[in-house]
Amino acid sequence: MAARYGRGRTFTSLDRQVPCCAATVALDSLRYDWPVGFARFEICVTNPVRAAYELDTAELGAVAALLGHPVTQILAHY
Repeated sequence: MAARYGRGRTFTSLDRQVPCCAATVALDSLRYDWPVGFARFEICVTNPVRAAYELDTAELGAVAALLGHPVTQILAHY
């Protein structure tokens, strides 16, 4: 996103190639379901024997402490 941010404090272009089909689309033309996020990387947590699907507040806090930065959990189903 920083590379697309112009000196005039606006985005010069919102066109991006999406990974699903390699099409070029404008980010503002996509339909987003809340919550949504843009990130430099993702951490994927999987554990098929876990009872709860989502990380709880304590687990999110532990991840944030390890990274030294707040985290947001965004659930995705593919």
